[in-house]
Amino acid sequence: MQINILLSLLVLVILLLSCKESTRNFSRKTEGVSLLTNIEKAIEVNIDLNNDCLPFDSLMTKVSYVKLETTGDNLIGEISQLLFVDDKIIVVDVWKSKIITVYDMKGHYLYKIGSQGQGPQEYAFFTHVSLTPDKKMLVITDMGSTSLKYYSIDGQFIKSIKCPYWFTTSEFVTDNLIAGFTDGGNVISDENEDYNPLLVVTDLLGNISSSAFQSYYRKEYTSTIFEPIRKFEDRVLYNNPNTDSIYLLTSNSIELAYHLNIKGAKPMIINEDITNDLLREHRRNNPFFNGDFIELKDGAIFHIFESGFPGYRFGIYSNAKQRTFCCDGFRYSPFFCFFDAPKARYGDNTVVVDARSDIALACKDELYKLGKKEEIDEFYKDLTEDSNPVLFFYELKF
Repeated sequence: MQINILLSLLVLVILLLSCKESTRNFSRKTEGVSLLTNIEKAIEVNIDLNNDCLPFDSLMTKVSYVKLETTGDNLIGEISQLLFVDDKIIVVDVWKSKIITVYDMKGHYLYKIGSQGQGPQEYAFFTHVSLTPDKKMLVITDMGSTSLKYYSIDGQFIKSIKCPYWFTTSEFVTDNLIAGFTDGGNVISDENEDYNPLLVVTDLLGNISSSAFQSYYRKEYTSTIFEPIRKFEDRVLYNNPNTDSIYLLTSNSIELAYHLNIKGAKPMIINEDITNDLLREHRRNNPFFNGDFIELKDGAIFHIFESGFPGYRFGIYSNAKQRTFCCDGFRYSPFFCFFDAPKARYGDNTVVVDARSDIALACKDELYKLGKKEEIDEFYKDLTEDSNPVLFFYELKF
C-alpha cells in the first residue's frame, strides 16, 4: 500500500515538473501562472471493483424518466450532449442527425437551435455545445468554419466569432476565457513547433493563460475521448485522454482535482512511444477509466471498463464519507436496467442517462419481471422503435 502511494506521488511530481517546464518555455503568456497547483488538495479516488460493491438501487434514492416527443422535425439519431437551462432540455446530436433540439421538462418538443449549412447563421460542422457563464446563450464550436456560433436559448442567432485556436471541444472558464482541446494539439509558439499542447486556456483574442499536455496524436496513436473538457456549475474540469487524472481549470492555473487509483490496474504511460496497439493490449489486461465522469454537489461518479465483465462498472465518491463505493451491476427496480454511463448532471445530485427506444423495447420482459404491470404499461405506452430516446434521471445518495 505504501509503495503504491509513493509511486503515485512520484508520477505526480514528475508530471508537475515536466508540465511547468513545458509551459515556461513554450506558452505565449506564462509569467505569474502556476500550473498543476494544489496537488495535496486533490481527491484520491480509490476504486476496488471487488469490494464495497453495491446494487445500483442502494446508491440511489429515486429514478424518473422523460420520453422525448418524436416529430418529423426532431428525429434524434444519437445523443452526444445534454444541457439543462430555464426548465428546458437541450439535446445535442453531433454524430447522426447533426441537430440541436429543445424540449420542456415533460419531453414536449419546442424548437431547434440553428441548422447545418454554409450560411453566416448556420454551422458547417459542429463538434461541441457549451453555455456562456450566465447561461443566457448557447455557443456552438463549429470546426467547419473554425468559429464559435452564439445563439440565444430561444434559438435566435446572436453572433459568430473566430475561434482563436483549432478546438474540437471548448468550455467557458470566464466570460472571456475559454478552455479548448483538440487531439492533434495546437502549435502555440513560433520558437518551438514541436510543443503541441492538447489543452489551451485562452481569451477570445488568442492570448494564452495556460497550456499543458503534449499531444502524441499520429497515425500509430489516434485514441482519444469525445468530451475531455466538462463543466459542472461553474467548475471546468479536464481529463487528459487515457489517463487517471482530472484537473480543475481556473483563469490562471491547472489544478489536480481527482486522481483515480483502480486496484489491480497498472498505470498507462502516455508518451512518444505510445501506440494504439499498446493501448489496446493494456486495456485487455487492466480495468480502466474511459473518461466518462460527472461531478455532483456531494460527490462524483466515474465510469470504469473491465475486460470480461458483462456490464459497466462505476466508482461513486462521497465527499462526506471520503470514500468510494462501486456498483456491481445488480439491480432490483425495473428502470435501473437502463443505468449506463451518465450523459449529464441535473440539479445537485442527479445524473441523467439516455436509452434508445429500441433498447428500451428489448428490455421489456426484464422490466415486467422487476416492476408493477401498471407502471411498465405506462412506460411503454406509445413507445416504438422509431421513437426518440428516453432520458432517465437517477438521484444519488451520499
